[in-house]
Amino acid sequence: MCILRAFRNFMDNSLKYGGEHLSRIRTGHEEVEDFHVFSFSDDGKGLREEESRRIFGAFERNETSLGVEGSGLGLSIVQEIAERHGGKVWVEPGNTEGITFYLSISKNLE
Repeated sequence: MCILRAFRNFMDNSLKYGGEHLSRIRTGHEEVEDFHVFSFSDDGKGLREEESRRIFGAFERNETSLGVEGSGLGLSIVQEIAERHGGKVWVEPGNTEGITFYLSISKNLE
């Protein structure tokens, strides 16, 4: 159930913050060494590099969140979920267009 919550958060973020020109949301999966790595991409507004360094903190919201409901906890919850499953979460901003989030989960959970 926790993993589903993380996936839903990524989808919700794309829909909330992608902007009026958002036309595509993609998901992906690959296996690397001891991890499953899931990716969540969209072709929306994007995120600047400086914003990407802080968005996983609790109550952190970027300037594109003005007028959008939310508490700023979503990505910090995703980070906690990843850590509980022996993985991590990170983002590759697309500057002015698009964004890709990654979530890794250990293959060796006990």
